Amino acid sequence: METFFNFLIEFIKAQGFGFLGTICVIIGMQSKSYHKVLLAKCSNSFFSGMQYLILARYESMYVSFVAIAANVIYWFLNKKKKSTLPFQIGFGLLFVGIVWWQWKDWTSIFVLVAKVLSTVSLGFSNTKIIRILNLISTPCWLAYDLSIRPTPNFGGVCSSILMLISLVIALIRIDIIGARKEKAAALAAMAEVDAQENENQEEVEA
Repeated sequence: METFFNFLIEFIKAQGFGFLGTICVIIGMQSKSYHKVLLAKCSNSFFSGMQYLILARYESMYVSFVAIAANVIYWFLNKKKKSTLPFQIGFGLLFVGIVWWQWKDWTSIFVLVAKVLSTVSLGFSNTKIIRILNLISTPCWLAYDLSIRPTPNFGGVCSSILMLISLVIALIRIDIIGARKEKAAALAAMAEVDAQENENQEEVEA
């Protein structure tokens, strides 16, 4: 009985970390700011790492913690307007090495694909690209958390579902509707400038 209660406590702690990470990244993905998205992903990687540490899924734990370092480096490089490509390639290869080192079973492939996509995406300062690549990587985390045995990572499953919903909402709200509004506003401003120039020209000719 004591063993069962210890397991239950550790499981609840793990799910708690997972949900904290999800809250951070859902808030971040609704922002147009690259730096806010990056901060949210760093927070999510930390909480995810703690979650997988408790669940003894060490390949996921290591890649989550390494992703924090990758995100910090991307932040400095983008701030200085320098290319992130060498580090995107480097961290991608590092993730391959970590997953191979800590290989658990075939489900580790989901970790590799998900983390490479989500971390490499943050090398781009365009938040739309980040959202699209995370929209692809999140189903991999969903499949991975469902495959964990003896008990699936239900917190991770719920988190992935919420994350997918958040990403779809953000893409529609910011990248589709928002982009159209900005384009319409820009066209209206240009039309107003043209009209003013024509009015001034007519006054000069008169």
